Amino acid sequence: MDRTPTASMFEKKAVALVIGSTVLLTMALLGVVALVTQQMVGYGARLPVYALGGSVLFVLLVFEFERREFDGRTIILSTVSLAVVGLVLLFFMGEGAVYVISHPDRILASRLVLYLLAVGVVCTGLVYWGLSHWREFVSL
Repeated sequence: MDRTPTASMFEKKAVALVIGSTVLLTMALLGVVALVTQQMVGYGARLPVYALGGSVLFVLLVFEFERREFDGRTIILSTVSLAVVGLVLLFFMGEGAVYVISHPDRILASRLVLYLLAVGVVCTGLVYWGLSHWREFVSL
């Protein structure tokens, strides 16, 4: 049996990536909504979990960039930048999840979640495009 990747496998992975990242970005946006509406309660107790997640992300990024044999300066600058962005996203995703669990009626009763899902889809496309073309802008 031939096990070469097919367009169908690529499409399934692409759909899974879009759905997964859209859900995570929507959760992060809901975390921002919780912050703006002052519904973010008790996040101080969750900060150590976010810090641990950010540190794990930092180490994974170092390993990945080392595996790709980037130079040391690129590795540390990229790792720190992406780890900070990842930590912020992790914080807002976590707080978005807490907000959804604490106030499902507010989320489902409004159409806000549909707008946030739409923004999440667009952000997914922009991030994919940015990851595919970042070298074009770094060399400017």
